[in-house]
Amino acid sequence: MRRLCLMILSLCMLVLSGCATINSDITIKNDGSGTWDATVNSQAGPLEKKTITDALTKNNVQNYTLKAPNAEGKMQTVEESDTTSRPVWKVEVKFANGTELEQMRNAITSQFTGKSKEPALQKTADDAYIVDLGTAAGQTNITVDGDIIKESVQDGAIKGNTVTFPENSKIHFTFKPSHSWLLYAGIAIVIIIIGGAGYWFYLRRKYYGDAA
Repeated sequence: MRRLCLMILSLCMLVLSGCATINSDITIKNDGSGTWDATVNSQAGPLEKKTITDALTKNNVQNYTLKAPNAEGKMQTVEESDTTSRPVWKVEVKFANGTELEQMRNAITSQFTGKSKEPALQKTADDAYIVDLGTAAGQTNITVDGDIIKESVQDGAIKGNTVTFPENSKIHFTFKPSHSWLLYAGIAIVIIIIGGAGYWFYLRRKYYGDAA
């Protein structure tokens, strides 16, 4: 346990000292699920694989893929048996809900000064989502399936449905999720059925009226 804590702390100290950054690309769907791709760049030399995996394990992040650049510089999946230290690592995570998103947030921001105690994803009474991912360990791009509330973004820059937060800024904003296409399809089907039934009754009345 002591070794685990020291390894996680070493990663965080690298980030805090400016010797490493964690740049992230995050997507959040309208049901609260999504993906988080985090790229760890160490300027202090190669970083142990175990430092990354232990930080994820400690925070119960399970559905992830670990990658690193190959000889050609292309990211490829690192085999479980490969223990080579590298200066660049990429973690690709899929989360199913706000709880799993929070686990990933905590793995990224563990030991950071000012670590957020708020939920990572909180639904409001009007069905909007409040996103709180703590302090950005590097440039963080978040793309949402919905409309970002401009007034809720303090430190980030909005472009379309993506908000970008620079390193050391606070990641906090609100967005309203878009409606599923299934909802619109369902509404369209209901309209077609009602319209079809109405037209059928109209023709039926017209036929019997003419027959009389």
